[in-house]
Amino acid sequence: MLPVAARGGVREGGGPPGLSDVLSMLRRRTVLIIALFTLFSAMVVGGFALWWFVYPGFRSDCLIECVSNIPERELTSEQERLRQDEHERFVRTQATLIKSPSILAEALKVNAVRETQWFKSVVNRRLEPIIELDDELAAVPVLGTNFLQVAIECRNPKDPAVIVNEVVNQWYRMVKKRTADEVTTDALDATQKELENLDKEIAEKRDRLKAIAQRLPAGAIQNPGENITAQNVRLIAEQVNQLTLELSQLEQYRAIYNSPEGVAVTAEDRALVELDPQVAELARLLFLLEQQRLSDERTYGAGHAVLRTQTAQIEAAKARLNELRLEKLRERQADNRHAANTAYQNTRHALFIAQERQGKAEAELQDQDRLVFDYMELEDQIEKHNERRVKLDDRIKDLTRIKSQQMAITVNIAQPAIDPLERSTPSLAMLPLGVFFALLASVGIALGLEVMDKSVRTSQDVVRHLDVALLGAIPHTDDEEVAIKRVETAVRDHPQSMISEAFRRVRTSLQYSAPAERQRVVLITSPSPEDGKTTVACNLALAVAQAGRRVLLVDANLRRPALHRAFEGIKARGLSNILVGEGTLDTCLVKTDLPMLDVLGSGPTPPNPAELLGGPHFREFLQEAVGRYDQVILDSAPVLLASDALVLSTTVDGVILVVRANQSSRGVARRAVGALAEVNAHLFGAVLNAAQVTRGGYFREQLRAYYEYHPEEYAGGGTPLAPRGS
Repeated sequence: MLPVAARGGVREGGGPPGLSDVLSMLRRRTVLIIALFTLFSAMVVGGFALWWFVYPGFRSDCLIECVSNIPERELTSEQERLRQDEHERFVRTQATLIKSPSILAEALKVNAVRETQWFKSVVNRRLEPIIELDDELAAVPVLGTNFLQVAIECRNPKDPAVIVNEVVNQWYRMVKKRTADEVTTDALDATQKELENLDKEIAEKRDRLKAIAQRLPAGAIQNPGENITAQNVRLIAEQVNQLTLELSQLEQYRAIYNSPEGVAVTAEDRALVELDPQVAELARLLFLLEQQRLSDERTYGAGHAVLRTQTAQIEAAKARLNELRLEKLRERQADNRHAANTAYQNTRHALFIAQERQGKAEAELQDQDRLVFDYMELEDQIEKHNERRVKLDDRIKDLTRIKSQQMAITVNIAQPAIDPLERSTPSLAMLPLGVFFALLASVGIALGLEVMDKSVRTSQDVVRHLDVALLGAIPHTDDEEVAIKRVETAVRDHPQSMISEAFRRVRTSLQYSAPAERQRVVLITSPSPEDGKTTVACNLALAVAQAGRRVLLVDANLRRPALHRAFEGIKARGLSNILVGEGTLDTCLVKTDLPMLDVLGSGPTPPNPAELLGGPHFREFLQEAVGRYDQVILDSAPVLLASDALVLSTTVDGVILVVRANQSSRGVARRAVGALAEVNAHLFGAVLNAAQVTRGGYFREQLRAYYEYHPEEYAGGGTPLAPRGS
């Protein structure tokens, strides 16, 4: 029996592959690796042969010695380092000078160079000779020595020595014309002049810096936002805001006092009018008249002439008092109107003055900010000039020392270039190296294809990536040595085939996955269509029936039934008729040629399969089937395409998930396992269907051993033996 993994939670993916996984990948891709290695090796050998016979390289070089003329004497470590730096700089300078356009152009004018095959090839290809010579000619110092190496590689062994010697000769003639004294003196004069100009520029910038500092207030440079000008701008801005608010309020009062309707008389206005001296005096006289009338009325009685005179005086005083009060109220309102207009004009004038001050202060602050920016920029420029001045001082010191040691280094052509004795490229060591890289590329491509392939291919993939038990792996029919016409009934038609034996292993694994009473009803599903769940369901039912147990195989895929293609005689009436009450189990099931196996078709396609399968009638049907059969196997719809399988998984004892090798992706299979886990379905395990026989795969050795173990008449699909158990 194939190994069964312990059940656990669904993982998003397995860990990194180990050494055994990599070796398994390589075994599976052995044919591809061999083909790629053969192709790449042929390309390497062919390219090497083309390079060797058609494009060989012959290299010739010339050695130039750079010798110091300074007498040996005791030097400090710093002086020794400076001398070494000067020597290395001189050698690098000569290497650059050798490849200068003027030297190369003079060398290309020589007839000996123009007669070389290299020059003719460049001209024939319509290339620029001086550019090609600059690219191919190498002039580099030899590390750890006083030598400068000049070399070139050509296809004709007679060309490189001619080209190198002519270039070196042109350079040597030019060096002899120029003395170290002339070069050093010119460089020293130019550097000193540059230093003088730099000092003048630094002095000018410092003067400008001083002038700007005098124009700025105290603290403007250190704290630009906290100086007197910035504080003054903020104070004036606050004053402008305050005056703007006051003006808005006064404008409202002014509009009220200047309106045609006027302002309503308030109690305060009436109280102030009553305090007016004239109004108070007239009110006092009126009070005295009224008191006098009351006294005379007790003396003369009602209707006396004196009383009538006093009454007339009192009425006249009241009228005068009312007129006086109205007059005083109008004067009060006029005073208020004048006061509001006066306050509005004064505030408006004050706001105008404050705004003018604000504009001037902001302009002053902008000028100050610009001066601060110029000041900081000048400081930065002065700092950079000072750094440049230090470098110029060092340069002047170096040039002065070199000038004092005129002709300190001389050059000699130690070894002219000669014709090469053997080819330099390609090297024979490159051939095995190329073959090795061809092998690495072949293995890398094979491993890359394995890594990019996200499908479930092996039983290890099922256990590692799905984290479910593996009940068995069914080989692909193309790899079966027995000709199988209908794989859905392979266990019955070809009991001695490897496929039949694989299904019997699935049956055995299922038997040991749970107690018998906990696997009475088994649901077969798959993540997607065409994964082979119907094939597994049919052959598993046949294998269980061959083991002597009564089995009912039910086509519970009410959306796309398939059992009628595997078993003949399935009735039109089936499961859907039973669930709607139009039939019974006895009237709808079909007896097969295997006495222990009965088949129930799906019946007519209902409009609501999930509701029927999740209803109470289906549970009653299962109870009746379990009472009559040892095991009920349900073939359902794919779990990711319809909810039927999820509904059924909650009513059965367990589920078997069928995954098709090289077709079902790991992500799809993980989603299917996750969907079943979300409804708390009991997953017996997974069956890997259509596993292909590849080198290092699952069944190559098993197939060979299996058919070698049986008699020859069965190895080719001969007369089958009687059905047997696993």
